[in-house]
Amino acid sequence: MYPWHHALSAWAKGAGLQIDALGLVTLLGVEEMDRSIGRLMPSVYFDYLPLLGAFVVAGDRFTERKLGYALYNISAGIVTTELSGWFSRWLRAQEFHKIRSKVTWELVDRPPRRKSFSVGLFLVSVPLHGMLLALTVLAADWWGFANVVAMIVSVLVRRVQVAENQAGIDENIRLAEDEATERLARYEHSKNLKETRQRDGKMDENVKIPKRPTDFDPVKIILVTEESKVLTLAAPAFLIKPAFTAAPRITRPRFYLICRIFGWVAFAVHVISIGMAALYTQICTVVLMITATVLTAYKVGCEDSRLEITSMGKPHGEYERSEEWSCWVTSRLKATISSYPVGYTEWEPTQGSSVEILKTQKVKETISSWPWSRGNTTTTTADLEHSAPTKNTRAVQERRQDLFAWLDLTTEEDDRMVAWHMIPHSQDWKDAYLEKKEIHRQRTKGLPNQTQPT
Repeated sequence: MYPWHHALSAWAKGAGLQIDALGLVTLLGVEEMDRSIGRLMPSVYFDYLPLLGAFVVAGDRFTERKLGYALYNISAGIVTTELSGWFSRWLRAQEFHKIRSKVTWELVDRPPRRKSFSVGLFLVSVPLHGMLLALTVLAADWWGFANVVAMIVSVLVRRVQVAENQAGIDENIRLAEDEATERLARYEHSKNLKETRQRDGKMDENVKIPKRPTDFDPVKIILVTEESKVLTLAAPAFLIKPAFTAAPRITRPRFYLICRIFGWVAFAVHVISIGMAALYTQICTVVLMITATVLTAYKVGCEDSRLEITSMGKPHGEYERSEEWSCWVTSRLKATISSYPVGYTEWEPTQGSSVEILKTQKVKETISSWPWSRGNTTTTTADLEHSAPTKNTRAVQERRQDLFAWLDLTTEEDDRMVAWHMIPHSQDWKDAYLEKKEIHRQRTKGLPNQTQPT
Protein backbone atom coordinates (compact mmCIF):
# COMPACT_ATOMS: atom_id res chain seq x y z
CA MET A 1 0.00 0.00 0.00
CA TYR A 2 1.24 3.49 -0.81
CA PRO A 3 2.50 5.49 2.19
CA TRP A 4 0.30 8.52 1.47
CA HIS A 5 -2.77 6.29 1.76
CA HIS A 6 -2.10 5.82 5.48
CA ALA A 7 -1.42 9.54 5.85
CA LEU A 8 -4.78 10.44 4.25
CA SER A 9 -6.62 7.86 6.35
CA ALA A 10 -4.98 9.07 9.56
CA TRP A 11 -5.78 12.69 8.66
CA ALA A 12 -9.43 11.84 7.98
CA LYS A 13 -9.80 10.04 11.32
CA GLY A 14 -7.89 12.64 13.27
CA ALA A 15 -9.78 15.61 11.80
CA GLY A 16 -13.13 14.09 12.65
CA LEU A 17 -14.67 15.59 9.50
CA GLN A 18 -18.00 14.28 8.34
CA ILE A 19 -19.92 15.51 5.30
CA ASP A 20 -23.35 14.52 4.07
CA ALA A 21 -22.18 13.85 0.50
CA LEU A 22 -25.36 11.91 -0.27
CA GLY A 23 -27.53 14.89 0.58
CA LEU A 24 -25.32 17.28 -1.36
CA VAL A 25 -25.45 15.36 -4.65
CA THR A 26 -29.19 14.68 -4.46
CA LEU A 27 -30.65 17.94 -3.14
CA LEU A 28 -28.43 20.85 -4.16
CA GLY A 29 -28.55 22.41 -7.61
CA VAL A 30 -31.70 20.66 -8.81
CA GLU A 31 -33.54 23.76 -10.03
CA GLU A 32 -30.40 25.30 -11.54
CA MET A 33 -29.56 22.15 -13.46
CA ASP A 34 -33.12 21.79 -14.67
CA ARG A 35 -32.90 25.25 -16.25
CA SER A 36 -29.33 24.90 -17.47
CA ILE A 37 -29.55 21.45 -19.03
CA GLY A 38 -33.10 21.94 -20.25
CA ARG A 39 -32.25 24.91 -22.46
CA LEU A 40 -29.98 22.55 -24.51
CA MET A 41 -26.97 24.89 -24.46
CA PRO A 42 -24.11 22.83 -22.96
CA SER A 43 -20.89 24.40 -21.79
CA VAL A 44 -17.79 23.91 -23.90
CA TYR A 45 -15.62 23.32 -20.83
CA PHE A 46 -17.93 21.48 -18.43
CA ASP A 47 -20.13 19.47 -20.77
CA TYR A 48 -18.28 16.26 -19.85
CA LEU A 49 -18.06 16.86 -16.12
CA PRO A 50 -20.48 15.48 -13.48
CA LEU A 51 -23.16 17.86 -12.23
CA LEU A 52 -25.43 17.91 -9.20
CA GLY A 53 -29.00 16.66 -9.52
CA ALA A 54 -28.27 13.80 -11.94
CA PHE A 55 -31.76 12.39 -11.39
CA VAL A 56 -33.14 15.43 -13.25
CA VAL A 57 -31.63 13.97 -16.42
CA ALA A 58 -32.43 10.34 -15.65
CA GLY A 59 -36.06 11.24 -14.95
CA ASP A 60 -36.26 13.38 -18.11
CA ARG A 61 -37.53 16.25 -15.98
CA PHE A 62 -35.51 18.81 -17.94
CA THR A 63 -37.90 18.42 -20.90
CA GLU A 64 -41.13 19.23 -19.03
CA ARG A 65 -43.08 22.31 -20.07
CA LYS A 66 -42.91 25.45 -17.93
CA LEU A 67 -45.87 27.73 -17.25
CA GLY A 68 -46.02 31.50 -17.20
CA TYR A 69 -45.37 32.29 -20.89
CA ALA A 70 -47.71 33.48 -23.64
CA LEU A 71 -46.90 33.60 -27.36
CA TYR A 72 -48.99 35.91 -29.58
CA ASN A 73 -48.73 35.22 -33.31
CA ILE A 74 -50.20 38.52 -34.47
CA SER A 75 -49.97 37.74 -38.18
CA ALA A 76 -51.86 34.45 -37.89
CA GLY A 77 -54.20 35.48 -35.06
CA ILE A 78 -53.06 32.64 -32.78
CA VAL A 79 -52.20 32.79 -29.08
CA THR A 80 -50.80 29.93 -27.00
CA THR A 81 -49.37 29.44 -23.53
CA GLU A 82 -47.88 26.00 -24.26
CA LEU A 83 -44.24 26.50 -25.12
CA SER A 84 -41.82 23.62 -25.51
CA GLY A 85 -39.73 22.86 -22.45
CA TRP A 86 -36.38 23.84 -23.94
CA PHE A 87 -37.70 27.15 -25.30
CA SER A 88 -39.17 28.34 -21.99
CA ARG A 89 -35.92 27.48 -20.18
CA TRP A 90 -33.85 29.18 -22.89
CA LEU A 91 -35.92 32.34 -22.50
CA ARG A 92 -35.57 32.21 -18.71
CA ALA A 93 -31.78 32.05 -18.95
CA GLN A 94 -31.41 35.19 -21.08
CA GLU A 95 -31.14 38.80 -19.90
CA PHE A 96 -33.73 40.65 -21.97
CA HIS A 97 -34.86 44.26 -21.88
CA LYS A 98 -38.36 45.05 -20.70
CA ILE A 99 -39.70 45.61 -24.24
CA ARG A 100 -36.78 46.37 -26.56
CA SER A 101 -35.32 42.89 -27.08
CA LYS A 102 -35.73 41.08 -30.40
CA VAL A 103 -34.90 37.47 -31.25
CA THR A 104 -34.55 36.53 -34.91
CA TRP A 105 -34.70 32.81 -35.70
CA GLU A 106 -33.36 31.30 -38.90
CA LEU A 107 -32.16 27.99 -40.29
CA VAL A 108 -28.40 28.01 -40.89
CA ASP A 109 -26.06 25.03 -40.97
CA ARG A 110 -23.83 25.11 -37.94
CA PRO A 111 -20.05 25.09 -38.50
CA PRO A 112 -18.11 22.12 -37.10
CA ARG A 113 -17.25 22.22 -33.39
CA ARG A 114 -14.22 19.93 -33.30
CA LYS A 115 -12.16 22.41 -31.29
CA SER A 116 -14.87 22.78 -28.64
CA PHE A 117 -15.21 19.00 -28.40
CA SER A 118 -11.47 18.60 -27.93
CA VAL A 119 -11.31 21.24 -25.19
CA GLY A 120 -14.20 19.89 -23.14
CA LEU A 121 -13.33 16.21 -23.43
CA PHE A 122 -9.55 15.89 -23.68
CA LEU A 123 -8.32 18.99 -21.84
CA VAL A 124 -10.86 19.11 -18.99
CA SER A 125 -12.84 15.92 -18.52
CA VAL A 126 -10.22 13.23 -19.15
CA PRO A 127 -7.54 14.72 -16.81
CA LEU A 128 -9.98 15.34 -13.94
CA HIS A 129 -11.70 11.96 -14.16
CA GLY A 130 -8.32 10.29 -14.65
CA MET A 131 -6.97 11.83 -11.45
CA LEU A 132 -10.02 10.70 -9.49
CA LEU A 133 -9.72 7.16 -10.85
CA ALA A 134 -6.01 7.07 -10.06
CA LEU A 135 -6.64 8.35 -6.53
CA THR A 136 -9.22 5.64 -5.76
CA VAL A 137 -7.22 2.81 -7.34
CA LEU A 138 -3.93 3.70 -5.64
CA ALA A 139 -5.70 4.12 -2.31
CA ALA A 140 -7.65 0.87 -2.80
CA ASP A 141 -10.88 2.80 -2.26
CA TRP A 142 -13.16 0.60 -4.37
CA TRP A 143 -16.32 2.35 -3.24
CA GLY A 144 -14.76 5.54 -4.45
CA PHE A 145 -13.83 3.83 -7.73
CA ALA A 146 -17.46 2.78 -8.25
CA ASN A 147 -18.51 6.35 -7.46
CA VAL A 148 -16.25 7.80 -10.20
CA VAL A 149 -17.39 5.22 -12.76
CA ALA A 150 -21.04 6.03 -11.96
CA MET A 151 -20.37 9.74 -12.50
CA ILE A 152 -18.76 9.04 -15.87
CA VAL A 153 -21.80 7.01 -16.95
CA SER A 154 -24.11 9.83 -15.81
CA VAL A 155 -22.14 12.30 -17.92
CA LEU A 156 -22.44 10.11 -21.01
CA VAL A 157 -26.18 9.64 -20.44
CA ARG A 158 -26.66 13.40 -20.12
CA ARG A 159 -24.78 14.07 -23.34
CA VAL A 160 -26.84 11.49 -25.23
CA GLN A 161 -30.18 12.82 -23.96
CA VAL A 162 -29.32 16.42 -24.77
CA ALA A 163 -28.13 15.43 -28.25
CA GLU A 164 -31.30 13.41 -28.86
CA ASN A 165 -33.49 16.36 -27.89
CA GLN A 166 -31.52 18.65 -30.18
CA ALA A 167 -31.92 16.15 -33.00
CA GLY A 168 -35.64 15.93 -32.18
CA ILE A 169 -36.03 19.69 -32.71
CA ASP A 170 -34.22 19.41 -36.05
CA GLU A 171 -36.53 16.55 -37.04
CA ASN A 172 -39.62 18.62 -36.22
CA ILE A 173 -38.26 21.47 -38.30
CA ARG A 174 -37.36 19.17 -41.21
CA LEU A 175 -40.87 17.70 -41.39
CA ALA A 176 -42.50 21.14 -41.19
CA GLU A 177 -40.15 22.53 -43.83
CA ASP A 178 -40.88 19.62 -46.17
CA GLU A 179 -44.64 20.15 -45.77
CA ALA A 180 -44.29 23.88 -46.43
CA THR A 181 -42.13 23.24 -49.50
CA GLU A 182 -44.65 20.75 -50.81
CA ARG A 183 -47.54 23.19 -50.37
CA LEU A 184 -45.59 25.90 -52.16
CA ALA A 185 -44.72 23.53 -55.01
CA ARG A 186 -48.40 22.53 -55.40
CA TYR A 187 -49.37 26.20 -55.50
CA GLU A 188 -46.77 27.02 -58.16
CA HIS A 189 -47.86 24.03 -60.24
CA SER A 190 -51.56 24.94 -59.95
CA LYS A 191 -50.84 28.57 -60.73
CA ASN A 192 -48.81 27.77 -63.83
CA LEU A 193 -51.40 25.24 -65.02
CA LYS A 194 -54.33 27.66 -64.66
CA GLU A 195 -52.42 30.49 -66.31
CA THR A 196 -51.58 28.23 -69.24
CA ARG A 197 -55.18 27.07 -69.64
CA GLN A 198 -56.51 30.60 -69.43
CA ARG A 199 -53.98 31.74 -72.03
CA ASP A 200 -55.03 28.91 -74.37
CA GLY A 201 -58.69 29.66 -73.80
CA LYS A 202 -59.41 26.32 -72.16
CA MET A 203 -60.53 27.82 -68.85
CA ASP A 204 -62.82 30.63 -67.81
CA GLU A 205 -60.89 33.80 -66.98
CA ASN A 206 -63.07 34.31 -63.91
CA VAL A 207 -61.54 31.26 -62.25
CA LYS A 208 -59.33 32.54 -59.43
CA ILE A 209 -55.78 31.39 -58.91
CA PRO A 210 -55.37 29.76 -55.49
CA LYS A 211 -53.94 31.87 -52.70
CA ARG A 212 -50.19 31.69 -52.28
CA PRO A 213 -49.05 29.83 -49.09
CA THR A 214 -47.41 32.06 -46.49
CA ASP A 215 -45.35 29.37 -44.75
CA PHE A 216 -42.02 30.99 -45.61
CA ASP A 217 -43.13 34.56 -44.93
CA PRO A 218 -41.93 36.28 -41.73
CA VAL A 219 -44.59 36.81 -39.09
CA LYS A 220 -45.07 39.34 -36.30
CA ILE A 221 -44.84 37.65 -32.90
CA ILE A 222 -44.59 38.97 -29.37
CA LEU A 223 -43.90 36.80 -26.35
CA VAL A 224 -44.67 37.67 -22.73
CA THR A 225 -42.32 35.97 -20.26
CA GLU A 226 -42.98 34.96 -16.68
CA GLU A 227 -41.20 38.17 -15.62
CA SER A 228 -43.69 40.24 -17.69
CA LYS A 229 -41.04 41.15 -20.25
CA VAL A 230 -42.29 41.44 -23.83
CA LEU A 231 -40.06 40.16 -26.62
CA THR A 232 -40.33 40.50 -30.37
CA LEU A 233 -39.78 37.26 -32.30
CA ALA A 234 -39.03 37.15 -36.01
CA ALA A 235 -39.19 33.79 -37.79
CA PRO A 236 -40.74 32.12 -40.84
CA ALA A 237 -44.34 31.07 -40.30
CA PHE A 238 -43.64 27.33 -40.67
CA LEU A 239 -40.98 27.43 -37.94
CA ILE A 240 -43.19 28.55 -35.04
CA LYS A 241 -44.97 25.33 -34.14
CA PRO A 242 -42.22 22.68 -34.65
CA ALA A 243 -39.51 24.70 -32.91
CA PHE A 244 -41.22 26.65 -30.13
CA THR A 245 -44.47 24.92 -29.14
CA ALA A 246 -44.11 21.22 -30.05
CA ALA A 247 -42.06 18.78 -28.00
CA PRO A 248 -38.91 17.44 -29.71
CA ARG A 249 -39.57 14.34 -31.80
CA ILE A 250 -37.22 11.68 -30.42
CA THR A 251 -36.22 9.62 -33.45
CA ARG A 252 -34.85 6.68 -31.41
CA PRO A 253 -37.27 6.25 -28.49
CA ARG A 254 -36.00 2.79 -27.45
CA PHE A 255 -32.40 3.93 -27.37
CA TYR A 256 -33.50 7.01 -25.42
CA LEU A 257 -35.32 4.82 -22.88
CA ILE A 258 -32.30 2.55 -22.46
CA CYS A 259 -30.12 5.58 -21.79
CA ARG A 260 -32.54 6.78 -19.12
CA ILE A 261 -32.40 3.33 -17.45
CA PHE A 262 -28.61 3.47 -17.42
CA GLY A 263 -28.90 6.96 -15.96
CA TRP A 264 -31.04 5.71 -13.07
CA VAL A 265 -28.67 2.80 -12.42
CA ALA A 266 -25.66 5.11 -12.43
CA PHE A 267 -27.43 7.52 -10.08
CA ALA A 268 -28.28 4.67 -7.67
CA VAL A 269 -24.67 3.43 -7.68
CA HIS A 270 -23.44 6.98 -7.21
CA VAL A 271 -25.57 7.78 -4.14
CA ILE A 272 -24.69 4.47 -2.49
CA SER A 273 -20.97 4.41 -3.25
CA ILE A 274 -20.25 8.02 -2.36
CA GLY A 275 -21.58 7.44 1.16
CA MET A 276 -19.27 4.43 1.55
CA ALA A 277 -16.19 6.00 -0.07
CA ALA A 278 -13.25 7.41 1.86
CA LEU A 279 -13.52 10.96 3.16
CA TYR A 280 -10.92 12.41 0.78
CA THR A 281 -12.74 10.80 -2.17
CA GLN A 282 -15.99 12.36 -1.02
CA ILE A 283 -14.35 15.77 -0.68
CA CYS A 284 -12.80 15.61 -4.16
CA THR A 285 -16.09 14.44 -5.68
CA VAL A 286 -18.19 17.14 -4.03
CA VAL A 287 -15.69 19.90 -4.90
CA LEU A 288 -15.62 18.82 -8.55
CA MET A 289 -19.39 18.54 -8.88
CA ILE A 290 -20.18 21.82 -7.09
CA THR A 291 -17.57 23.73 -9.10
CA ALA A 292 -18.82 22.35 -12.42
CA THR A 293 -22.46 22.98 -11.42
CA VAL A 294 -21.90 26.60 -10.36
CA LEU A 295 -19.92 27.48 -13.49
CA THR A 296 -22.46 25.77 -15.72
CA ALA A 297 -25.33 27.59 -14.02
CA TYR A 298 -23.57 30.88 -14.77
CA LYS A 299 -23.29 29.80 -18.45
CA VAL A 300 -19.49 29.80 -18.47
CA GLY A 301 -18.43 28.42 -21.84
CA CYS A 302 -21.99 28.33 -23.20
CA GLU A 303 -22.81 29.91 -26.55
CA ASP A 304 -25.47 32.15 -25.05
CA SER A 305 -23.19 33.46 -22.29
CA ARG A 306 -22.68 36.66 -24.29
CA LEU A 307 -26.29 37.14 -25.33
CA GLU A 308 -26.95 39.86 -22.79
CA ILE A 309 -27.70 43.05 -24.68
CA THR A 310 -25.15 45.64 -23.60
CA SER A 311 -26.55 48.66 -25.36
CA MET A 312 -27.19 50.60 -22.13
CA GLY A 313 -24.42 53.10 -21.50
CA LYS A 314 -23.07 52.88 -25.06
CA PRO A 315 -23.47 55.73 -27.51
CA HIS A 316 -26.08 54.94 -30.16
CA GLY A 317 -27.47 57.05 -32.93
CA GLU A 318 -31.15 57.80 -32.72
CA TYR A 319 -32.04 55.03 -35.17
CA GLU A 320 -28.81 53.02 -35.08
CA ARG A 321 -28.99 49.24 -34.79
CA SER A 322 -27.98 47.82 -31.43
CA GLU A 323 -25.30 45.24 -30.86
CA GLU A 324 -26.25 41.69 -31.88
CA TRP A 325 -25.27 38.26 -30.57
CA SER A 326 -25.92 34.89 -32.19
CA CYS A 327 -25.93 31.27 -31.10
CA TRP A 328 -27.06 27.88 -32.38
CA VAL A 329 -29.51 25.85 -30.31
CA THR A 330 -29.26 22.84 -32.65
CA SER A 331 -27.25 22.02 -35.74
CA ARG A 332 -29.61 24.22 -37.82
CA LEU A 333 -31.63 26.49 -35.54
CA LYS A 334 -29.85 29.81 -35.00
CA ALA A 335 -30.95 32.68 -32.77
CA THR A 336 -29.81 36.29 -33.17
CA ILE A 337 -30.52 38.58 -30.21
CA SER A 338 -30.62 42.33 -30.70
CA SER A 339 -32.69 45.25 -29.44
CA TYR A 340 -34.55 48.26 -30.70
CA PRO A 341 -32.43 51.44 -30.45
CA VAL A 342 -32.79 53.54 -27.34
CA GLY A 343 -33.92 56.42 -29.52
CA TYR A 344 -37.10 54.57 -30.37
CA THR A 345 -38.44 55.34 -26.89
CA GLU A 346 -38.35 59.08 -27.64
CA TRP A 347 -41.53 60.33 -29.28
CA GLU A 348 -40.81 63.78 -30.67
CA PRO A 349 -42.57 64.32 -34.03
CA THR A 350 -40.31 65.19 -36.95
CA GLN A 351 -40.12 68.79 -38.17
CA GLY A 352 -42.96 69.62 -40.54
CA SER A 353 -44.75 66.28 -40.11
CA SER A 354 -48.52 65.98 -39.95
CA VAL A 355 -48.24 64.83 -36.34
CA GLU A 356 -46.29 67.94 -35.39
CA ILE A 357 -48.77 70.22 -37.16
CA LEU A 358 -51.71 68.54 -35.43
CA LYS A 359 -49.91 68.72 -32.09
CA THR A 360 -49.18 72.42 -32.61
CA GLN A 361 -52.82 73.11 -33.37
CA LYS A 362 -53.88 71.33 -30.18
CA VAL A 363 -51.40 73.40 -28.17
CA LYS A 364 -52.71 76.60 -29.73
CA GLU A 365 -56.27 75.64 -28.85
CA THR A 366 -55.20 74.86 -25.30
CA ILE A 367 -53.38 78.18 -24.90
CA SER A 368 -56.25 80.16 -26.37
CA SER A 369 -58.60 78.60 -23.83
CA TRP A 370 -56.54 79.86 -20.89
CA PRO A 371 -58.30 82.74 -19.06
CA TRP A 372 -55.29 85.05 -19.22
CA SER A 373 -54.96 84.50 -22.97
CA ARG A 374 -58.43 85.77 -23.95
CA GLY A 375 -58.26 88.72 -26.25
CA ASN A 376 -54.68 87.87 -27.25
CA THR A 377 -54.71 85.94 -30.51
CA THR A 378 -50.94 85.86 -30.89
CA THR A 379 -49.22 82.62 -29.94
CA THR A 380 -45.43 82.76 -29.85
CA THR A 381 -42.92 79.97 -30.38
CA ALA A 382 -41.87 80.32 -26.75
CA ASP A 383 -45.43 79.53 -25.69
CA LEU A 384 -45.40 76.33 -27.73
CA GLU A 385 -42.01 75.24 -26.44
CA HIS A 386 -43.07 75.96 -22.86
CA SER A 387 -46.32 73.99 -23.19
CA ALA A 388 -44.86 70.84 -24.72
CA PRO A 389 -42.27 68.69 -22.91
CA THR A 390 -38.89 68.56 -24.61
CA LYS A 391 -36.65 65.60 -25.24
CA ASN A 392 -34.20 66.71 -22.56
CA THR A 393 -36.76 67.17 -19.77
CA ARG A 394 -38.84 64.07 -20.42
CA ALA A 395 -37.69 60.83 -18.83
CA VAL A 396 -37.37 57.94 -21.27
CA GLN A 397 -39.65 55.10 -20.21
CA GLU A 398 -40.28 51.73 -21.80
CA ARG A 399 -43.92 50.87 -22.37
CA ARG A 400 -45.68 48.08 -24.23
CA GLN A 401 -47.49 50.78 -26.16
CA ASP A 402 -44.15 51.78 -27.68
CA LEU A 403 -43.47 48.21 -28.82
CA PHE A 404 -46.88 47.99 -30.50
CA ALA A 405 -46.08 51.19 -32.37
CA TRP A 406 -42.69 49.84 -33.51
CA LEU A 407 -44.36 46.72 -34.91
CA ASP A 408 -46.43 48.95 -37.25
CA LEU A 409 -49.54 46.80 -36.89
CA THR A 410 -52.34 46.91 -39.42
CA THR A 411 -55.95 47.67 -38.49
CA GLU A 412 -56.77 43.95 -38.52
CA GLU A 413 -53.80 43.18 -36.29
CA ASP A 414 -54.83 45.97 -33.92
CA ASP A 415 -58.27 44.36 -33.65
CA ARG A 416 -56.64 41.07 -32.70
CA MET A 417 -54.62 42.78 -30.00
CA VAL A 418 -57.82 44.30 -28.62
CA ALA A 419 -59.50 40.87 -28.61
CA TRP A 420 -56.52 39.45 -26.69
CA HIS A 421 -56.79 42.34 -24.16
CA MET A 422 -53.30 43.52 -25.08
CA ILE A 423 -54.70 46.92 -26.13
CA PRO A 424 -56.98 48.50 -23.51
CA HIS A 425 -60.41 49.99 -24.29
CA SER A 426 -59.25 53.48 -23.41
CA GLN A 427 -59.66 56.20 -26.00
CA ASP A 428 -56.81 58.25 -24.52
CA TRP A 429 -54.53 55.20 -24.71
CA LYS A 430 -55.56 54.56 -28.32
CA ASP A 431 -55.03 58.19 -29.32
CA ALA A 432 -51.51 58.15 -27.88
CA TYR A 433 -50.82 54.80 -29.53
CA LEU A 434 -51.97 56.00 -32.98
CA GLU A 435 -49.86 59.13 -32.60
CA LYS A 436 -46.77 57.10 -31.76
CA LYS A 437 -47.44 54.74 -34.65
CA GLU A 438 -47.60 57.66 -37.09
CA ILE A 439 -44.40 59.17 -35.66
CA HIS A 440 -42.62 55.83 -36.01
CA ARG A 441 -43.76 55.43 -39.63
CA GLN A 442 -42.51 58.88 -40.53
CA ARG A 443 -39.14 58.61 -38.81
CA THR A 444 -38.38 55.18 -40.32
CA LYS A 445 -39.57 56.09 -43.81
CA GLY A 446 -36.73 55.82 -46.27
CA LEU A 447 -34.13 54.55 -43.81
CA PRO A 448 -31.73 52.09 -45.53
CA ASN A 449 -31.34 49.83 -42.46
CA GLN A 450 -34.82 49.12 -41.19
CA THR A 451 -34.69 47.94 -37.60
CA GLN A 452 -38.32 46.96 -37.14
CA PRO A 453 -39.28 43.36 -38.00
CA THR A 454 -41.52 42.79 -40.97
